[in-house]
Amino acid sequence: MKKFYTLSLLFVAGLSFAQFAEPFAGTGALSGTNGWTTHSGTASQLQIITGSLNYTGLNSTGNKITLVAGNSEDVNKASAAALTGSVYYSAVINLPNTTGLAVNTGNGDYFMSLGSTAGAAVNTLPCRLYIKLGSVADTFNLGILNSTGGTVTPSYISTDYTPGTPLFVVIKYDMPNNIASLYVNPAIGSSEGTPTITNATGTTAAPAQILSLTVRQGGNATSGTGNIEIDEIRLGSTWASVTSADVASTRKFDGISGLKMYPNPLIGNVLTITSDSGADKTIAVYDVLGKQVLNTKVVDGTVNVASLTSGVYIVKITEEGKTATRKLVVR
Repeated sequence: MKKFYTLSLLFVAGLSFAQFAEPFAGTGALSGTNGWTTHSGTASQLQIITGSLNYTGLNSTGNKITLVAGNSEDVNKASAAALTGSVYYSAVINLPNTTGLAVNTGNGDYFMSLGSTAGAAVNTLPCRLYIKLGSVADTFNLGILNSTGGTVTPSYISTDYTPGTPLFVVIKYDMPNNIASLYVNPAIGSSEGTPTITNATGTTAAPAQILSLTVRQGGNATSGTGNIEIDEIRLGSTWASVTSADVASTRKFDGISGLKMYPNPLIGNVLTITSDSGADKTIAVYDVLGKQVLNTKVVDGTVNVASLTSGVYIVKITEEGKTATRKLVVR
């Protein structure tokens, strides 16, 4: 069974946490599971299916979602916090075939984007990931569009990609400059480099903030988004948060062997933190806005957190160079 957590990590200053890392556990309709909501089209058409998409350097296990040519459903998942500045998302994608894709000479259709709102209504959809048939039979091209408005012309990579080979895509939205960038198969764990292609043709201004990520099935059975499998979607504020060497690292809390933190929820002033090694530990605590509110050592397995008011926090625990994170609820 795919390892996952049911809460989204907050991105906090100095840490490479994703706003969410979606492993697609279970099977069945995507909408209504783990925070995904239908905002357009026919609900429950997007399905989670058995199997995972594997990409070199990423530890991906479990299931994936599938877009079906001719189906029409748009879904979104809310970010853990509002995003501004530069926003990143990534995914592993695979086409089983090119059925239903738009012709190579046109603009194609988009199947992922960012959203300025979240929930039942998402109208502003910048930084769109596009697809269409390639210039060679049974291939496809990928493209990017910054925003709508004016003459909408997505920029496409000329590479003709072959169905059946998973691709790792990273998309960046430079909101202050309204520029979208697409990276295909960047080196896992590397620093941000030169994008494969960029786009700034849309004239609609960037929204004030990003609150969600969307997945879209274009409803045209012969010139839409076709059949696409998607896995390991991540949304974040940094390159590292969506390109780490281990996908699970953005959602797995076990960097320190045998780590325990309790009680949680916490009522009182003393938090207990232990591990198998018993080595010295330090903690840094961040509020929901990413502000560090506490930085101290664990003494005899406990920490005095009397300074924390009621609320939700992210605790970063460090032991012998290893780190782990926990969500803490203080009542």
